Amino acid sequence: MKEKNRKVLFVLAIMFIGFNLRAALTGVGPLVSMIQSDLHLSSGATGFITTIPLLAFAAMSLLVSKISAKLGEGKTILLSFLIMAAGLLVRSYLGTAGLFLGTVLAGVGIAFGNVLLPVIIKGKFPEKAAALTSVYTASMGLFASISAAISAPLALHVGWRNSMAVWVILVVIGILFWLPFVSMKMKQEHGDAVKGLFKNSIAIWLSLFMGLQSLLFYCFVAWLPTILAVKGFDAETAGYLFSIYQILGIPASFITPLLAGRKNDQRWVVCLIAAAYVLGLLMITAFQIKAVISIGVAICGFCSGCCLSIAMLMINTRASNAAVSGQLSGMSQAAGYILAAVGPSAMGVVFDLTQNWTITLTILIVIMVPLFTAGWNAAKDRKV
Repeated sequence: MKEKNRKVLFVLAIMFIGFNLRAALTGVGPLVSMIQSDLHLSSGATGFITTIPLLAFAAMSLLVSKISAKLGEGKTILLSFLIMAAGLLVRSYLGTAGLFLGTVLAGVGIAFGNVLLPVIIKGKFPEKAAALTSVYTASMGLFASISAAISAPLALHVGWRNSMAVWVILVVIGILFWLPFVSMKMKQEHGDAVKGLFKNSIAIWLSLFMGLQSLLFYCFVAWLPTILAVKGFDAETAGYLFSIYQILGIPASFITPLLAGRKNDQRWVVCLIAAAYVLGLLMITAFQIKAVISIGVAICGFCSGCCLSIAMLMINTRASNAAVSGQLSGMSQAAGYILAAVGPSAMGVVFDLTQNWTITLTILIVIMVPLFTAGWNAAKDRKV
């Protein structure tokens, strides 16, 4: 195969890895009511479906590098695809136990891609790292949106089980594109790391910001369609609004770093994001007018993309070198997923106890206070 063709194939393979990193997750939210009714699950148990992948992400992020060091990055990505495919089939067709076990497997498979994809991009094409990172993050956002939009309408025609299982097709295509790169194994480069990172105030604030913004995002992923149904939206419209929530995060993730990166101090951007986020949450919580709620969903979707992208930007701007950037990334994402894992299940438990989504949404508004505090302190012009 010619080198030029191989590079094109590699970009396509990267895209399909990105496609698979979120599609299987965001497609669950619009199906929550169907799953809960069919399997007779409590709201807390249903929320745990979204929590499980986050726990898998947090746990596996510490193990992936060791596994890839033994198998090589190419074989490890193939392994992740196979685990993901098995998980999608098990969670769709093997009842209540299979739903939870399959979700664990899918989360483990996705976790490999989360950790390894940036490493592979930098190792293979370091001069194109920024462009390829844009490709895979856009790919993630694109199929997260598509999955959210079509899951409910598809389930109305083929059932929720088949609607969840359909993403195996995307995994199989991803495997086919990745097969030429299965033998890939790169040497890992090490830099000057720092000790005592878990006691460093910048790292702690950044991890808290990453965790709280993840908590808000995954609460929306788990419960937004259900909340919209309570507000009077039909399942199909709720699915489309959920898709809009996902789509608007894509341009936000491109725009925010361009604006925030102009200065080393990003506190002004954090202020704007926090203010807009609160406005969006208030519009969803306090109003029954569908147009107002829809605008609130759009604002929250845009802000979720802003929060994630500025968190990733601050990992680099707060780090004194590449090695420290890697440390900050690992710490903030592991801590972030652990904190985010609490959100969907806790949100479901609060609703079970109160039978009131307004109370639950008000808690999310209150969470904006520590989110803003953490972002403000993490965004100061300082280095680890």
